[in-house]
Amino acid sequence: MHKKDVPVISRSYHIPLAMFDDAFRNFQKKHVFPVNILLTVVLLAIAGVYIRAAIVDNSKTLVYLLIVACFAIILVRWYKTFRLRRAVHDALKEIESDTYTVSIFEDGLVIHTEDEKSVETAENPEREALPAESDAQQSSDGNGFQQIFPEESVQTETIQDTEITFGPDVKIYDFPDYFMVYLVKQNFYVIPKKVFSADELETLKKLFHI
Repeated sequence: MHKKDVPVISRSYHIPLAMFDDAFRNFQKKHVFPVNILLTVVLLAIAGVYIRAAIVDNSKTLVYLLIVACFAIILVRWYKTFRLRRAVHDALKEIESDTYTVSIFEDGLVIHTEDEKSVETAENPEREALPAESDAQQSSDGNGFQQIFPEESVQTETIQDTEITFGPDVKIYDFPDYFMVYLVKQNFYVIPKKVFSADELETLKKLFHI
């Protein structure tokens, strides 16, 4: 897969916060809850053994501490799971309006995040002339030091495109309103379905093997 290749389908989209919340819940149900449930069952079984030992001999303080420790681990594990969901929700409020472009190829896809600054410049090209006019005014009214010691330009960090090649380490899930592209043990991406036509959705399902 190369960026110079012609994509099968390319679309721009936004991800509503409610959609990402739903995607994160589904992600946890598939990849976090099973681990939590297994850990909970194991710790409850261990706690049961200690509870039985405490019934037989209630003089051992260590047994009670171990019982409390088992239940504490269970509570902390589930609490962190739901707290993370809330933290992600709050963090995504700031980028809900971001625009993304996905280019889908036969063997992978590329997700591009639009730069708000470049988008604003493209929509308002006349604003590019403002800094030059301002500098000219400063040089004529000031003492000329602006020309000797010009202000340093603000460096903006370019967001790199995300390139994903289809393979065993990539799982794609089909939900009613979106596709979830999951890079195993790394990250997941949400692609809304509403930006595609019915025929394009069928094409995507074939490319995604779902």
